[in-house]
Amino acid sequence: MSIAIQRIIVHFLEKQPKSSLAKIESSKKLLEVDEFAEKLVSELHESISTSPSLKNATFKEGETNLFTNTLKEYLDSENDNNFITFSNSLSLLREKVEKEFFAKGGYYLFCDYSISKDRYLAIVLLRKKSGINIIKDGELFKLDSSENINIEKIAMATRINHNIYKSSVDDRNYLALITTQSDGEVSEYFKEWILAEGLIKNAVNTDRFITILKTIDLPKDVNGNEIERADFKRQVYDYVRTNKRNRVNIYDISTHFYGEGSKSAMKDFADANNIILDPEFKVTSAKWKSLITIRASVKGIKIDIDYDKINDEDVQVLENKVVIHSKDLAALISNKYQKAQSIDV
Repeated sequence: MSIAIQRIIVHFLEKQPKSSLAKIESSKKLLEVDEFAEKLVSELHESISTSPSLKNATFKEGETNLFTNTLKEYLDSENDNNFITFSNSLSLLREKVEKEFFAKGGYYLFCDYSISKDRYLAIVLLRKKSGINIIKDGELFKLDSSENINIEKIAMATRINHNIYKSSVDDRNYLALITTQSDGEVSEYFKEWILAEGLIKNAVNTDRFITILKTIDLPKDVNGNEIERADFKRQVYDYVRTNKRNRVNIYDISTHFYGEGSKSAMKDFADANNIILDPEFKVTSAKWKSLITIRASVKGIKIDIDYDKINDEDVQVLENKVVIHSKDLAALISNKYQKAQSIDV
């Protein structure tokens, strides 16, 4: 993964929990792009991409603030001064953080970089802890390459996919948000600072994940045979309900069903099929139950029905009969029945 950093800068926002005071120590100059900076940004990029807490979003329509205005100015006329001005929109965040009693400060890294043909702008909050040593040197904060990188110190981050953001035809969400908060939710003050909206609702995540389960290549059992689709869906349903308290983590589920070496199987399938969903979310019960297949049989008749197909439009279960409303199924059965009649015995 080759990376090219256009511009990078670090500011320090000082704020203690249970305090209403916050101040910014700003860098006046851009950071030097060296091998350590490239390694750090590469690992930050990978960490954001694979974070279970990643949320997909967009900027609020019809609203602007200091963050979005200075971002636009930078993208309209890309130069060092405009990038520094954009990074100084941190002053707006400082105002919001001062109103948050338990909020903490840290180092805010702003970076404009490209990986292959894709361009990104990332803002990452790094806590003031061991693992990434940042020191003040005159007019700027510098990365001290003498310490090993510890990406676990990311507290929050946002990443703009420039290609999607500027596209007139690609309507996918172009903002990625992550957090290391225990509840997996991005702080409201952070979202307000960057004017983020359009986070994918749990019901939509659930629906898109079900689409994946209905179409992805099936995993294999211990004997190397493919699991039946209905059995696979039910096993995922039970796994999430029993082990994850109704929370889906697509990396964890991929590992469980496809093996340690296939952690990203479901993420890769989603990307290949333009299915946008968050890596972790809470399922909504009404949609989630559609993974259940109702199986029933009497002598000479077997039937499998998806849970959500039992309704007045698809399959009616009445007191002493089952009514299936399907022209396609009726035609299929009729066709096969006629072929069976023509077979000589």
